[in-house]
Amino acid sequence: MNHKVWRIVAVSAVAVILTACGSLGAAPTLATSSERALLGGGGIATAPVSDQVAQGLVVGGIGRASSEPEVAQITFGVELRGDDPAALVDEGSQKINRAIEAVKSLGVAEEDIKTVGYNLWVENIYDPERGVPTGEVVYHLSHTIQARLTDMLKVGDLLAAAVNAGANTISGVSFTVEEPGALTEEARRLALRDAAAQAASMADELGITLGKPILVMETSGDYPVQLDRGLGGGGAVEAAAPSISPGSFSVSVSVRVVYEIN
Repeated sequence: MNHKVWRIVAVSAVAVILTACGSLGAAPTLATSSERALLGGGGIATAPVSDQVAQGLVVGGIGRASSEPEVAQITFGVELRGDDPAALVDEGSQKINRAIEAVKSLGVAEEDIKTVGYNLWVENIYDPERGVPTGEVVYHLSHTIQARLTDMLKVGDLLAAAVNAGANTISGVSFTVEEPGALTEEARRLALRDAAAQAASMADELGITLGKPILVMETSGDYPVQLDRGLGGGGAVEAAAPSISPGSFSVSVSVRVVYEIN
């Protein structure tokens, strides 16, 4: 996978904890639960050695990796209502099939098209004044398809083609990359480097010597890639291809690291 990757490294809070048990020179102890709460989960790491716990420097790091989107996932469908369920099913099938063929004509492969929802349900009509059923019923049909497109320049054309062929709902457009796990790994590396840099800076400023990391926690991950749009229509009016801006696919990872103090 070829990515154009922008790296952004942010700095989170840093905490130094030096605790002693009893008088000066006694073995250090764990931070209390209230102390850890003040640190947002930080504190002396639970790394006992010979019944003692090493003092620790707690730092946080954030890494972010971004790439141009490589895949668009478009969700479209047909929603109909009427008094004859058989006629609705037939009409819905015709319209969704035409929409699928229109999508295929833009180069979307058969295996990249799938049904993600199909529902036929009945609505009982109530008298608005008396609040009782009138005996009339209305049937509703919805059929939803998701298509996977790798040509970002054709996203707007696909939306217009689906609507012009019979689809009357566009419920979502999202963007991703072929291998999002690779970006997550890159963001994690950046977060760990950020934490190491903060630890080194703090140790130098405080005149302490750091040992090895004794606790590492990944605290969060972020995938802000969703773009939702609503697009109504049908086959009656020709819909123009909308302008779609995929932006960038971004992943961020936050870590908290506890370093031993020698």
